[in-house]
Amino acid sequence: ILNYDPGFFDEESEKKIHNLELVQSVGIKFEGNLHAQYFNMFMMDLLRERAADLYRTKGLLSFHGQGDTKFVFQGVHEQINFGPSQKPWAKDEVRENKFVFIGKNLDSKELTASLMECLYKEDKNVA
Repeated sequence: ILNYDPGFFDEESEKKIHNLELVQSVGIKFEGNLHAQYFNMFMMDLLRERAADLYRTKGLLSFHGQGDTKFVFQGVHEQINFGPSQKPWAKDEVRENKFVFIGKNLDSKELTASLMECLYKEDKNVA
């Protein structure tokens, strides 16, 4: 590398300055089981539209049809890691979904409403 760029390890003369006044966090939690497909669509849309505004995301999730498997996710911008937790839901543990979004221009009401739309609802028309 030094053959191509002798100053590669030199200190940058102009340091980046980050405006932390714009950074905010939004925490959301609610009980119930999520519909996996709806949640995946929500996350894909959110990342497609807002990846530059999302610095960190993380959560604890309960999905309909997944038994006692507790799921976790964490991300930086559009890079999300998702999978089962090391520990399952305990027998009497409340299935509470928890989300944390850290970034800028975050609308807590909009995020909450969108996530609530991902809750699994029993189809009342099925006989």
